[in-house]
Amino acid sequence: MTPDETAEGLRFTARTQQQLAVQALAPAYVPACPGAGKTHVITLRHLQSPSRLLRQGRALISFTRVARDQMAQRCRQAGRSDLLHAPHFVGTLDSFLWEFLVKPLRPKQPIPRLLESWANVKAPVQGMDREISLHRFPMVLDPSSTSAGEAVAWDNVDRDAKRLLDASEYSRKQWQDAALATRTSWCERGYYTGHEARVLALWALRSPKWASRLLPPLLSRFSEVIVDEAQDCSAADLAILELLHVAGLPLVLVGDPDQAIYAWRGAQPAALQRFAAKLTSAPVPLTGNWRSSPVICRLASTLRAGKRPPDTAVVRGDDVPVVVLPTRFAGSGSNHRHASTGSGIVEVFRDVAQGYGITAEACLVTAYRYATLPGIAREKSNTNQITSLAWARTVAHTEGATSAELTRACAIAVRVLLGYWFPDEAGSPERLCASHRVPLQQINRTAFAFLHSLPPPHKEWAADVRQAMKAWPAPADAAPHSKKGHLAGKPVVGRKVKATGVRTNIVHQLKGDEADAVMLMLPDNGNVQRWAQGDPTADELLRVWYVAVTRARRLAALAVPKEEAEDMVRLLRQYEVPVRVV
Repeated sequence: MTPDETAEGLRFTARTQQQLAVQALAPAYVPACPGAGKTHVITLRHLQSPSRLLRQGRALISFTRVARDQMAQRCRQAGRSDLLHAPHFVGTLDSFLWEFLVKPLRPKQPIPRLLESWANVKAPVQGMDREISLHRFPMVLDPSSTSAGEAVAWDNVDRDAKRLLDASEYSRKQWQDAALATRTSWCERGYYTGHEARVLALWALRSPKWASRLLPPLLSRFSEVIVDEAQDCSAADLAILELLHVAGLPLVLVGDPDQAIYAWRGAQPAALQRFAAKLTSAPVPLTGNWRSSPVICRLASTLRAGKRPPDTAVVRGDDVPVVVLPTRFAGSGSNHRHASTGSGIVEVFRDVAQGYGITAEACLVTAYRYATLPGIAREKSNTNQITSLAWARTVAHTEGATSAELTRACAIAVRVLLGYWFPDEAGSPERLCASHRVPLQQINRTAFAFLHSLPPPHKEWAADVRQAMKAWPAPADAAPHSKKGHLAGKPVVGRKVKATGVRTNIVHQLKGDEADAVMLMLPDNGNVQRWAQGDPTADELLRVWYVAVTRARRLAALAVPKEEAEDMVRLLRQYEVPVRVV
């Protein structure tokens, strides 16, 4: 073993790479492998800013509030809360576009507001023969056209909405026109989502008149803009960033094209690579993995393009092999069985992990689809209000529900109560609370208590909910009536699942997450052939699997159909990945 291959030598090399990324001059591109310490590098770069008051600041942009909060927390822990305030900016891409490229050009009245989704307001598409909410029409933006044309992404419309549309007398084109008209009416009331923010940002930056108003303050304020998880940038995002780059705004992109798993919104690895090449001809790579074992690094390398060598496992020397679990998959995530023993597959995985000294709390089970997983059913965007409320009530009574699930559950209950108390008024909860002088914190507490008071969902649950709403203390100026605001129908309720102590979530919800042991469920036939012959640059599912296995620190397990288990073992052995069958 050479000095560079010793544990200390590997750490030295990885730290050197990180330091080069910290010191690289913008514009720059930092391709980073899983576990490379991206957040550490970005925060360290930010911490280099002097503590005195600056004329110019730095913007740290992420795609999620979780990543934003992690960067903010590290600044606070370093005693540099000043780096979270002007002239600096730490936030999501949506909020950055909104604050600096959209909001400055919006009318002051009505007060412009950025929504997370049209699901945050009651916005049925108007003038049609059935009620379908606006948020069920996902929009796409084509930045390649001068007008940045918009359209409904019909392939991404949920199944239940498609059934309603198929039964309608109106054509898809008429529904699209109606959805866009409804959206415009809400924008005129001051409401926008991230999609509209991108439309307006592109329009403004392509207009010499408006760009001349927006760009000077932006260039004056920021000496640098860092975009984390750059592989998640959509085509519209990259078009906006390119316009900012051309205008002279120094950009630093940090990301991993192998983890690009949002093709449905136009995020493509090749597009990022093309834009990165315009920024710099000398990327600053991070190839030291501070998270995973050498076995997992080798496993991950089989799922990425270019036959590149495995990333370097910097701190872990575990030799725990990949575990293949022959499985009989069922229609329900709770009924998947281990082929050899007939036991629940999650329990078998948990027991295997415990054999390596890994507790259930340090285990994670993941899959591409929610339907494959046991546990709390997700709150689907295509459900009626009574089913959404049933989901929220279930979450409120579930030990171990995440803070994100509890926040979402509370928001659902808030909308239900406000819709009942003020049935003739439209608007966001914030605007309704302000107009009726009800503190938002108070309504949140009320909503959570309301959820806790509800009985378990059942077929006639809507009647129980109506009775509870009538009995619940209301604001003094509440004006409920018999025709609006009442919930009806039968809730769709997921089956209860036996507790295993193991976390579960789909891969798309795990970006930035990790666990000592991770099991990826691969229920479909043909996955082994896909793994062996697919092209990760063109096949997003392979990149999804890549993200899944790279969440693991010590143990990666693959639950595959019984008939494909031996083929999977042979495939991994061809790649010299240590593997065992259980």
